[in-house]
Amino acid sequence: MSNTRLTVVVRRDLHMPEGLLAAQVAHIAALCVHNKLIEAKEKSTVASLFTKMDFDWMVTPYLSVLAVECFEDLMLVRGDAKDRKLPVEEWYDTIPSPTFDGDMLSRAFVGLSIGPADFDAIKLVTARLSVY
Repeated sequence: MSNTRLTVVVRRDLHMPEGLLAAQVAHIAALCVHNKLIEAKEKSTVASLFTKMDFDWMVTPYLSVLAVECFEDLMLVRGDAKDRKLPVEEWYDTIPSPTFDGDMLSRAFVGLSIGPADFDAIKLVTARLSVY
């Protein structure tokens, strides 16, 4: 059994309703595959775009959803993951602003994915984070 996992990290301070949170997690999780498929225009085969780790994850698509408290915490996680050479995909979206009443919208760094990668390597970055 593979120890490959994709971990999604999302900000709590955006106070997203459950449905919006679920949609954001789905968008973030799909980025690792989506971005590689978009690159396929320049490649001869789609299979050449994916690593063994990517394929392992597609066979057993385990996903973790973790939380950070704010933008600054998300930036720290991003930096640590990149320093460790883990695959990172960032997700920005226009969402209802948590600081205004009504329908005020703002563009926000909502979250990111780390992986697909060895789960033990991901845990070195995410061990202190709580489950969302």
